[in-house]
Amino acid sequence: MTQTRRERQRDATREEITSTAWKQIAEQGVASLSLRAIAREMGMTAPGLYRYFPSRDDLVTILIIEAFNSFSVTLETSRDACKPDDHVARFRAICKAYFQWALSNPQKYALIFGTPVPGYVLDNRAGPAAQRGFLALQNVIGEAHAAGKISGDAVTVRLPATLKSQYEVLKKYGMPYVPIVTHLALSAWSMIHGMTSLYLYGYFSGFLADQSESFVNLEIEKMIRSIGIE
Repeated sequence: MTQTRRERQRDATREEITSTAWKQIAEQGVASLSLRAIAREMGMTAPGLYRYFPSRDDLVTILIIEAFNSFSVTLETSRDACKPDDHVARFRAICKAYFQWALSNPQKYALIFGTPVPGYVLDNRAGPAAQRGFLALQNVIGEAHAAGKISGDAVTVRLPATLKSQYEVLKKYGMPYVPIVTHLALSAWSMIHGMTSLYLYGYFSGFLADQSESFVNLEIEKMIRSIGIE
């Protein structure tokens, strides 16, 4: 359906507001986000801006959804560039894409995976976008498991009954795999998230110097062997 002139103008203004918000986050940090400051920079009145975003939290929710979607598209695109039956390549691609996206988008990474915005409670609207990236990784491990391409000790781990029950509950939220698949995906996710955060926040830069990416790549290969993906 063709947009009206007013709708195009409204969309353009909303896009300018979010762009200005990202600029403010980059310069001053997530905690500094202010609708009034954004309005001043855009030459708008605060009440005028509230017509587009009723509150700071509404704007934060939109930024979170935007960041998660950008992140997830990167993971999915990298995964899907590999052959469907090359489970190792697909797993490796997702892990590397996670790290590289964070390096290219540190402000967006900080918003969705860093220090919470003071006073902000995650809006339910952001739920599907927040799950999407993890589901991309879980899908790779799930397909490998279904094809009998996961071997070794990891797949035979006996999960505690309480943890297994929790993984079963997650099926209601769009995670349709057996508990061991969810566990392996969560374990891998935690590893790549930890390494990425340590790098971005400067904990690798001293003793690893310019070898941080080599370290991450080596750890990804270790994860592949540990999970037993073939």
